[in-house]
Amino acid sequence: MRLFIIFIAAAAPLLLCAQTGGGRTDDGREVSDSLSLDEVVVKSSRIKNKDGVLRMFPTKEQKDASATGYGLLSRLSLPYITVDEVKRTITVPPNLGQVQVRVNGVLADSRKLMSLDMATVKYVDFIQNPGVRYGKDVKFLINIVTGKTENGYAAGVTVDHALTMMRANDDVFVRLNRTNSEFGVNYSFGYTDSKNVRYEETSDYLMPDNTVYTVSRKDIDARMRNVSHGLQLQYSFADSSRYILQVTLDGNILRMPDNMRRRLNVYGDKSETVTVNSSDDTKSAMLDTYFSCNLTPRQSLTATLTGSYQHSDYSYAYKTSSPYSYFSTGNSRSLYGELVYENRLRPFVLSAGLNCAFNLSSNGYEGDAEATNDIYISDVYAFAQICGQLSALSYKLGTGVSRRHYSQGVRRFDYWLWRPGLNVSYSPVKPFTLTYDFSITQHPPRLEYLGDVEVMNNEFEITKGNPGLQANRVVEQSLQASFEIPSLYTAFTTAYRRNLNCSMQQISRTAGDDGRTYYVFTRTNQPRIDLFYVDNYTRYDVLQNKLSLTFMGGLYRCFNYGDDYKHHYSAFNWSARADAYLGRLSLAASVNNGWSFLEGEAKNYHSWSYYLSATYRVGTFNISLNWQNCFRNNVRMYHAELLNRYVHKTQSMTSGDIGNMLGISVSWRMSGGHRQKALKRNITKPAIGTGIIKSAGN
Repeated sequence: MRLFIIFIAAAAPLLLCAQTGGGRTDDGREVSDSLSLDEVVVKSSRIKNKDGVLRMFPTKEQKDASATGYGLLSRLSLPYITVDEVKRTITVPPNLGQVQVRVNGVLADSRKLMSLDMATVKYVDFIQNPGVRYGKDVKFLINIVTGKTENGYAAGVTVDHALTMMRANDDVFVRLNRTNSEFGVNYSFGYTDSKNVRYEETSDYLMPDNTVYTVSRKDIDARMRNVSHGLQLQYSFADSSRYILQVTLDGNILRMPDNMRRRLNVYGDKSETVTVNSSDDTKSAMLDTYFSCNLTPRQSLTATLTGSYQHSDYSYAYKTSSPYSYFSTGNSRSLYGELVYENRLRPFVLSAGLNCAFNLSSNGYEGDAEATNDIYISDVYAFAQICGQLSALSYKLGTGVSRRHYSQGVRRFDYWLWRPGLNVSYSPVKPFTLTYDFSITQHPPRLEYLGDVEVMNNEFEITKGNPGLQANRVVEQSLQASFEIPSLYTAFTTAYRRNLNCSMQQISRTAGDDGRTYYVFTRTNQPRIDLFYVDNYTRYDVLQNKLSLTFMGGLYRCFNYGDDYKHHYSAFNWSARADAYLGRLSLAASVNNGWSFLEGEAKNYHSWSYYLSATYRVGTFNISLNWQNCFRNNVRMYHAELLNRYVHKTQSMTSGDIGNMLGISVSWRMSGGHRQKALKRNITKPAIGTGIIKSAGN
């Protein structure tokens, strides 16, 4: 926190001097008549909250300081969203749902964000609770709207390396445009070699005779390596007044060839050194076809068809006086299709659609764990939604019905759910907006929880899949009050969520055939998990286009009701960020207190983190230096406590790699051509995964 204050105090005098020269307004952003009013608004306020959509117009300074889409989203400081430019991740706090990122309505992956042309970005829409139109657990939607280049080109390279550890993330892309066609190629490479991550655990096991047996496990040596390659080919043909066709072929290879830990286990007055080895080799391919056409000036139809394949080879070996090892091969085949109709009627906009997802996974286990799991899952979802406005009241009303079918061996079930959704926004006077949201969604269990196999974690613990897990429903309501003026946007939100009949961890004690006592970790459908929170998000432009401050903080109350326990927990979580723009140089500082929560019987505390960065623009080059977790040699990544009656456990993971980590990123971009208006696209791709159950021996 001290670094954060020092940064602000040092930057303010420079910014005051820079401000005397006058600020620059944003460039023109949208040619359509329907958004002409927004052009007037943007010059006085770059954040606009309307119809449940938080629209942000990036300044020229923000775009100049951002080499990639990750950098831009980080500087916009969206509510609840954490963007890590180094790791290239966009996340939300645990238990708050999922975030979906799109570019012009198309679901965006890491390569799309890395190749994003900042000069073409017009605005970013951020939607909380986007409604029945999107995925089952999507609570936050980010849509980056850009222009399109005609008869032009774009090329770029990003070299992102850590200076204090072996870590690299590199990207190369080329896009060529000719009239209505665009060709794109993107290649990415990643490498990490970590030697300074340590795991520590103390476990108390309640034995059948009511005595407590304590085991301490602590890493004395560790090494984790991974290497990844990704190649994407894309072709699109677009006539903006009639139709759009886009075909994407995507391939990825992820290898973790050498994950090794040497661990000291202490049992009372005895000790033993064990070795844990694992490796993972995953290959995946995807073919995606998207088509959209305008039936009339007010009606449109979009269709998506996506097929994917993934293959994984995983091995695990626990080398001790009683060695244990197994090998698993997994294959997953997925097919996803979606059809959406939209009619922009006078009083409201009607959208309706149908999407279907099918997944067939096959996992075989050999060695000390022997099993074959063939799992088939299908999801069919139909929805309809209307959006409109009545004077100062805007609304979004929709409903959907979903059917989830699951089969594994002789086990089969079908789960039907009615999914209504309502979002109402009311603005009694211009600066104030009240928004109420209600939704019922479906939450299916993760694929790896469903496998019918048991794997050993250590001498006492077994992880067991549960083919009988069923999907459950989630009921959520929220109320938000926001205030908006040109230099300030603040919003207070209160929400209550009930996760009914949900998948929760269950631990049982059993006697093995060898006469020893074991503790089996599995998951079952149990009564419920509730979450209540009150939080605030505030963004303040101290000096327009020069200095902005962002704060988010709230109180979160967790309620957990298992079959044989009740656990409640309260946490205060917060984060703050400052961005300064000094011509070609931009500075950023952020701090957060981690994220604490309780789910089931597991209480989790994430570490405090600090981040400083400086970016300098030279022509078509952006050079960035970043410093993470300043003045901290070893960082505790997380701390967890298990509150089960049979097993009480404390766990922590520390890293010397991310402490005082220095990194450098050099990006080069070159583009040319005539830009035209953005194209609206919608697509949802299926998640893929083989669902192999992996040992939880960290």
